[in-house]
Amino acid sequence: MSTIDIQLIPGGDDWGRLREASLAADEGGFATLWVCDHLAGYSMSSETMHEAFSWLGALAEATTRIELGALVVNAHNRTPATTLVGAATIARLSGRTFHLGLGAGTSPNSAFAREQHATSTAIATPMSARHARVVEVLDLVDRMWATDPGPEFATFPSHEHRPHLLIGVNSVELARIAGARADGINVRWPSEGASAQLAAAREVAGERPFELTAYVMFEDGILEADHPRRLELSAAGITRVIVTHMGVPAPEILAGPVQ
Repeated sequence: MSTIDIQLIPGGDDWGRLREASLAADEGGFATLWVCDHLAGYSMSSETMHEAFSWLGALAEATTRIELGALVVNAHNRTPATTLVGAATIARLSGRTFHLGLGAGTSPNSAFAREQHATSTAIATPMSARHARVVEVLDLVDRMWATDPGPEFATFPSHEHRPHLLIGVNSVELARIAGARADGINVRWPSEGASAQLAAAREVAGERPFELTAYVMFEDGILEADHPRRLELSAAGITRVIVTHMGVPAPEILAGPVQ
């Protein structure tokens, strides 16, 4: 049976409503509560946006059981060190596993590039340069959490707080990087190419532990195991389903049975 997670998009709702929904998810059967990493609300059809790690810090204090994650963290929004120390900080503050969904960022011509253009944030080109940034973060993961990291990392976050690392992909090339270097892969479902991306990552990962995850949009019945979309995901070998809810749902929606 798949692990079922929830991702909340803040919309125009204030922190009070978002906190209330987060607590409902915490008390329900969801395994992980995910946030998104955008600078402006329009990227997610929302009226506003919260900075991801500030938001996660509040959730670390407000919730008690549910694990926390960010999907996907744009590898270009922060330095690799800031991203990883931030992830480890959330794990330490919450006392729970933190799931770091890492992405390569958008292309200059994508609709998602609007917030980068507005803030004069450079967008690496070509796509291979954006993938190289992901590899840079992965290289630092290996150095910070090596068996013997060296004295320069003596007072950095401990091995206990290493994040569980997923790579959000939209290409076979990045899927192969995920299979070689990360703890798992995340794809959008349904999407053209998702099956090929999953297969590529699985092939490279070989026999080592590797998680196949996907995110789907919330719809009626999606929390039930026999929903058609859930059956598709199960047939594809997906073991973690991240249900994305645009805007903040009423708490009772998240309090229902999760199967």
